[in-house]
Amino acid sequence: MSGTVLDHRLVRDYLHELDAAMRGLPAAQAHELEEQITAHLDDALQPDAGDHEVAATLSRLGSPADLAAEAGAASGPSGPRFTVSSWRLAAVIAVIAVIAAVLGAVQISSDVGNAVTSGRDQHLAQLNAAVVTLTQNLEDERDLSAAYAAHRGAGPVPVTLADARTATDAAARTVQGDAAGVGAGYQPGTVQDLKSLLASLSDLGEIRKTMSSPAVPPGQVIQVYTGNLIGPANTFSAAVGGGTNDARLQATVTTLAALLGVENDLSVQRAILYAALSGQAPLLPPVDLTSLTQAAVQEQADMTAFTASADTAEQQLFTNTVAGSAVDLTSAQETLAEAAATAHPSAPLTRITGLDAATWYGDMSTTIADTRTVADQLADQITVRANTLKANATKSLLLTSLVTLLLLVLPISTALARPLRKLRSGPLDAVTR
Repeated sequence: MSGTVLDHRLVRDYLHELDAAMRGLPAAQAHELEEQITAHLDDALQPDAGDHEVAATLSRLGSPADLAAEAGAASGPSGPRFTVSSWRLAAVIAVIAVIAAVLGAVQISSDVGNAVTSGRDQHLAQLNAAVVTLTQNLEDERDLSAAYAAHRGAGPVPVTLADARTATDAAARTVQGDAAGVGAGYQPGTVQDLKSLLASLSDLGEIRKTMSSPAVPPGQVIQVYTGNLIGPANTFSAAVGGGTNDARLQATVTTLAALLGVENDLSVQRAILYAALSGQAPLLPPVDLTSLTQAAVQEQADMTAFTASADTAEQQLFTNTVAGSAVDLTSAQETLAEAAATAHPSAPLTRITGLDAATWYGDMSTTIADTRTVADQLADQITVRANTLKANATKSLLLTSLVTLLLLVLPISTALARPLRKLRSGPLDAVTR
């Protein structure tokens, strides 16, 4: 016999019967089955195999009708055929899918809420950092404005005050830009505090104009800047952690709020004594002396609040940073000025104490700058913590979504794969048994 075993008459007859038996099968399935049978025969028989050997091999395969029926049972000639076991599998898959969907939906909803909340915390932390910078610029502008009010007859606005106003305007624009989007969904108290701050900034131009009037004394300049501008800024900074669920973030916000109070108290003291020393008659009137003393007392109260809320590392940071000869010197200078004003209220401070405006402002600015260094680090800690919380919430949401998707897809794909495996393995089992 020449050619291949497929030319053998018994094989041709077998394949012809197989073709007839597979008429009810889908074309692709019939073609696959026929390819499997012919490939098996071609491998199992030599081209010159005898009738007895061919017949024995075909007998082991089984009848064409049985092979076609087995293939048809695997896929179903007119759609899936559900047995009791199929229904049980479908029920198990349905239960798993429902449980995964319900639990996944609950967890995803929780993760979405956490992501939204942490996103708001992140936004407020960024805004707060800008507000802290604005507050510091306002303090400088206030103190320089008070000194300008004390010697207004000396000429136009000094360059230092003009530069301070420029820095304040730039910081205000940053705050106004970062404030966009803070509204619905945020803590109502925080939103209201922000509105108050923005309203005060819209009045800044008019405040400057009014405070430049020759009739306005330095003490009133300090009072207006503090109450109308710096106060709302510090109130907002203290409120930014109100909506967070993170105790660590809230604690740092509380600590920063206390330190911003200390910083403002120091700046008020700088402003009062700087204005007194800058006047054409460098005096510290009783009303200003009282304000200076009150600011020092308030500094101690705010410092106590800072110490109570700060952790060990934050307290150590303050102790290491706000220290040195300049800090000690300003404390001594202020004590000397208070004593001189009390004992000789009508005598020039510069003559009694030997102080001058520039020296006092420079020395006290060093203490304030050191305090601001600590405040800036706390503001940075708030921003970093808020960013971390946002990143963790986003990762959790992504992980929950992926796990839920897998729990839904895997059982279904497994169920769909079972008939396919049966379809493909049935003919293979037949040809190899």
